[in-house]
Amino acid sequence: MPSSQVDPKNQINDLDSRRWLQFQKSWFLFEAGTVSEFITFFTKKFARERQASRVGIFFENSEILQPAIEALGREAVVLSDSFFAANHDSSPPANLDYVIVDLRKIFSDAENYRRQESRWRERLFAIVALMKPKSYLTIFLCNSETATGYFPLAWEFGKRVGNFLTMKDEKIGCIIGEAKLPESNFANSKEWKSGSEVVYCLNFRREPEATPAVPEPLSGDEHRAAPNAGYDSSQTDRRAWFVVKPPPREKNVLLHPAKFPEPLIEQFIARFTQPGERVLDPMAGTGSALIAAATCAREAYGIELNPAFCDIIRQRFESRQTGSLWKVSCGDASLGETYHDLPESFHYIITSPPYWDMLRMKGAETQQKRKQAGLLQFYSNDARDVGNIADYENFLAGLVRIYRHVGARLEPGRHMTIIVKNVKKKGKIFPLAWDLSLRLREDFSLHREQFWCQDDQRLAPFGYRYAWVSNTFHHYCLHFQKPLK
Repeated sequence: MPSSQVDPKNQINDLDSRRWLQFQKSWFLFEAGTVSEFITFFTKKFARERQASRVGIFFENSEILQPAIEALGREAVVLSDSFFAANHDSSPPANLDYVIVDLRKIFSDAENYRRQESRWRERLFAIVALMKPKSYLTIFLCNSETATGYFPLAWEFGKRVGNFLTMKDEKIGCIIGEAKLPESNFANSKEWKSGSEVVYCLNFRREPEATPAVPEPLSGDEHRAAPNAGYDSSQTDRRAWFVVKPPPREKNVLLHPAKFPEPLIEQFIARFTQPGERVLDPMAGTGSALIAAATCAREAYGIELNPAFCDIIRQRFESRQTGSLWKVSCGDASLGETYHDLPESFHYIITSPPYWDMLRMKGAETQQKRKQAGLLQFYSNDARDVGNIADYENFLAGLVRIYRHVGARLEPGRHMTIIVKNVKKKGKIFPLAWDLSLRLREDFSLHREQFWCQDDQRLAPFGYRYAWVSNTFHHYCLHFQKPLK
């Protein structure tokens, strides 16, 4: 873009508002030009008068990244261990405008990750001193499948780096093509697995304040899978990502402030259950999962805290003649008494929790529109509603308590799917999907995640000119399996 067209108020890059907006979408097709798009967004061509922006890369990535950086008119600063050794006793100037790191091949599997994680964490910690305040660092990573289970190394490493750099919004790179299924005896396995065609693009920022000490390593346990998963092996949709558009909504269903599309739920129900089996949604909302279960000829059961939503579920079923057994219990899913009128066990659980108290955030554009339309902005004012808990750790503990309670009623070897987002609040990312998975590892094994990507939402220019803030249009579909014993 010619300098005459550069917005002088844009402090991040040289993009106009249209191109800025395009990059803000939280998922994208991971193609050959991806690296250039990140460099173009997170740097200006000239950081200061006639001086090209300086992009830091590690020696291991230089063969691929250096030509891409220089083709964009930026200066590539190649960092090696000898560079850090030479500056061990000195403080080199903080003059890097951006850092980009590709660890996909370096952390190619859990074994390589465990062997090299400490070294790379220390190198990234050292590079913080070279970054200008408010500059960004991007890491490309993939989670790993092992012979004994699933290892979400991208989440673990992201949380570790987040101890000394501020974690900002992630982007999910979606690779086009056939599902890349794990190589380890998949054809002969009764364990359900999805493909691996997703790249995590984790974005961090150096804040002006002092940097804390390098954190102690976290636990690196794998999520071990149980055999005999009980899924329908004829189902072929194992892609790691997919785009699903909700059907037109009934008027009363629109009252609920957060809904997922029935076709998505039908897909999961058909995959993980057989006709006639029992499906439970312990946070049923307006009953989308229950309607999907009945449509698939499964018994449909739900628990819902809000009496108004319970009435909507009953109205939806009474207006249909599904032929399937169904029942909704109005109450708290964490209490045993709520289950008295429900079956003792279930073959599949699918649900979506509140995304913390985000619905109560003031100034949210979506919430303003719902208010103007006379629709509910949040689930309820009930003190038992975990969506009303202001403290993140307490909210997370409340969710885990509910899922452990519900999981006790899941048949051994069967699955539970949780649809959830990572959330941001006041400029900080709270990796809800990651934290929930790591907390539940004591009770369930985690299979490779899938992503429900939305392509029908309007982009908003969050942070325009000043900061990277994405429009989060991807949801994690986390598939857990209960051990046989």
